[in-house]
Amino acid sequence: MRQRLKVASISYPQIGGDENRLLAYLAAHDRERFDHLVIFGSRADSEIEDLCGPIRHRFIALDVETVDLGLPYVFQDKDDRSTARRELDKVKTFAQFVYRTARILKKRKIDIVEGRNDTGTVVATLAGRLAGVRAVISTTYFANLSHRIQSPVWSLYRGIYPLVDALICDSDTCLDAMRQWMVFAPPGYCIPNGIEPPRAQRRAAELAAELGIPPQAKIVAQIARLRPYKGQHLLLEAASTVLAQEPEAFFLVIGYPGNDKGGLEYLDRLKQMIERQGIGDRVRIVSYPGSIGDIWSLVDIHAHPTLLDSSPIALLEGMSLGKPAVTTRIGGIHELVIDGETGIILPPGDGNALASAILRLLQHPDEAARLGRNAQRRYEAGYTPNIMARRIEDLFEQVHATPRIRRKSATR
Repeated sequence: MRQRLKVASISYPQIGGDENRLLAYLAAHDRERFDHLVIFGSRADSEIEDLCGPIRHRFIALDVETVDLGLPYVFQDKDDRSTARRELDKVKTFAQFVYRTARILKKRKIDIVEGRNDTGTVVATLAGRLAGVRAVISTTYFANLSHRIQSPVWSLYRGIYPLVDALICDSDTCLDAMRQWMVFAPPGYCIPNGIEPPRAQRRAAELAAELGIPPQAKIVAQIARLRPYKGQHLLLEAASTVLAQEPEAFFLVIGYPGNDKGGLEYLDRLKQMIERQGIGDRVRIVSYPGSIGDIWSLVDIHAHPTLLDSSPIALLEGMSLGKPAVTTRIGGIHELVIDGETGIILPPGDGNALASAILRLLQHPDEAARLGRNAQRRYEAGYTPNIMARRIEDLFEQVHATPRIRRKSATR
């Protein structure tokens, strides 16, 4: 039996698309080929978990080893520290993150360190080099280029990414955007996401009653972190139009605001929209801590009017369950959803078009069912966790086996 490669992933203990991708990979990874470790920087905090969503227990359930560095979570801006003190604390904590990670990598004799998204990539790259790890891989999902060009922090990141041995994105669109942003891009690979269909752990009727949803309601739902770029405000704008024509419709906005000021302010903005439009009896905003499969069991139409994304996990979850999607032409979504075949793709930011598309599927259930069936078949053909895991593992072995001097001259 060949020796297993030791892989460490730098991740975050809160509910999010990247964390769900990592969980899906770990559930399907080959334990005979890989010994996997997950490193969390921030310590457990019940207040933060209430705002961001609990997720540590899902790693534990997979019997995957995790290491908690126990660092304070200093990246929120809602406390009363001065700006200078807050920034200094961030720098100190970040330095501790890097050095503690490096010690673990060296002690465990890690072969490959994987950084998840931007901060994780910087930590993995610096710690990996300090520890003498053979391969550093970055897994990232979208590039907001306008923001990165304007921010001095991204100039630092721009200098770090060329030190990475391989870059994994979940869409070709994301990969191309990252290459355009970087001055010197590492070898890049598109590996689409793969997830297990979410399973309900509660009876749908029981959950519907708990949420105050009438038995005959036709449910339109968005499942995503509460952020302006996810477009929940567009869905609420559309809800008013839809409810005027389809009084049996019901809207669910499912997600956590996070523990930063911006997320909490956005949640307040959404609540004010509902009150101003007078649709509170037909709309719920819920941060649901249970299995997301419970929520999916209620959904008739999946709405995802995002303004910034690559290849959202929520769309993939809906596809796996045969839910018709109404979404936007952003990032790599058009690589995942085929307009008119597995869902409806709209221009971003158009609330009127969103309302029309939702009404179209509510009023033509045969079309909605056709889109859902096609979406499920597309999921089964290319987006299962096993397909994703084998692609990632093959790349891990390829990068580890290639000497760095040859890797840097490889054609992307």
